[in-house]
Amino acid sequence: MAGMTMAGMGSGIDLESIIKTFVTAEKAPKEARLNNKEISITTELSGVGTLRAALADFQSITNKLGNADTFYQSKTNIHYQGRSVDSSAVRQAGESNAILPITIETKGVVPKGSFDVKVTQLAQGARLESDFMPDRTVKLGQGIMYFDAGKDSFEVDVNVTDTLQDIQKKINEAPNNYGIGANVINSDLGAKMVYTSDKTGVANDLTVFTSDSSLAMISSKMVGKAASDAIIAIDGNIITQESNTFTHAVSGVTITANSLTENNDVVNFSTATDHAAVSDLVHEFIDGYNRLISTINTLTDPETGALKFDSTARSVKQQMQSITGGVVNGASSKLNTLYAAGISLEEGGVLAINPFGSNGSKSGTQRLDDAVNNALDDLGKLFSGKNGVAAQINAVLDNSLNNKGTITQRQSLLSTNLRSLEDDRDKLDRYISSYEDTLRKKYTAMDSTVSRYNATGDYIRNVLG
Repeated sequence: MAGMTMAGMGSGIDLESIIKTFVTAEKAPKEARLNNKEISITTELSGVGTLRAALADFQSITNKLGNADTFYQSKTNIHYQGRSVDSSAVRQAGESNAILPITIETKGVVPKGSFDVKVTQLAQGARLESDFMPDRTVKLGQGIMYFDAGKDSFEVDVNVTDTLQDIQKKINEAPNNYGIGANVINSDLGAKMVYTSDKTGVANDLTVFTSDSSLAMISSKMVGKAASDAIIAIDGNIITQESNTFTHAVSGVTITANSLTENNDVVNFSTATDHAAVSDLVHEFIDGYNRLISTINTLTDPETGALKFDSTARSVKQQMQSITGGVVNGASSKLNTLYAAGISLEEGGVLAINPFGSNGSKSGTQRLDDAVNNALDDLGKLFSGKNGVAAQINAVLDNSLNNKGTITQRQSLLSTNLRSLEDDRDKLDRYISSYEDTLRKKYTAMDSTVSRYNATGDYIRNVLG
């Protein structure tokens, strides 16, 4: 404390040592409790962080396992004018192959095949243009304008005070507008209204008419390009559709027309399922699952585990084991458990593919190979179906990792407790300071009293000689 003198200077007694001993005796056990509590919280917080990272790593695998596009591992190659593109690899990399006349996407088990495609016409929406008018501020009249395309329609009320630009805005902002864009083009010859429609296909051609002839210039008198269908030929078979996406032309394949094929050339695409890649994904799932279980076992070790007193990790492990050892509803009765797919739940909660059979039964390796090569659709239902293993596991992981999940809440609580320790330390410092101040006041008073007694004694001894 500022301006404080050494206690005991008057009496000659070493009061500083006495005060220090009392202060240390008062502070040490309380500080030790805070230190131990901080170590405990920090250790547990680190353990929860490790668990969270392990769960997130495993979820990156189960997301692939639960997605039909990535589970079935279809291979699609597109060849056009000397260029070859692995469409599957491009899609998984998040890139686009729209530079080619067609884009290929597959779903589920795709039969092996090769097909030649010609794109002879793209589906387009209608485009209508008006004749030129003086400028965008011209006022034409009033009435109702009707926009029809196939089964869709909407209308716009035009006031006599509305300019061409006002009408454009009303059309674009109409609440029932199903995809008609209105634009005003200004040129040296004046202004014109242009309508473009998102509705493709002959059956969705755009018709604009009005209740008042004053608005005919921007409705019934407009000319332009009618809506068109998409036309492709697959191995010479003509297929016409109102959109550029053909979902049923080839089983399990969606073909999107991007541009016309040139010079009577064809686009060749081939499809197949990469069975080896499916098997690799299953092995990746097993390895990821076992790493997670190993991490949980380490974290919950009753002697050395950072989460030995935390039930969260144990709960996750129990739920995982329940899923991997259970029956998947909705899957094939012949392939509705991991064991049927060759995957066994072993001691310690880990998964394994046993290379040896027992009592004449197939080994785990044989059962998995048989499922991958001969029952891939059923294997997909087991892993990536609506109620498949991946979906069930992801539900557990989401419940742990999302913003309101158990792991997130646990981390938040521990972080709050760790911050509260700083307040506890501040309170302890204030208490110890007050305690020391009280001791000093008491011993200062004692020092003064002893000093007076000593002075009196010295006086008496001097008088008595």
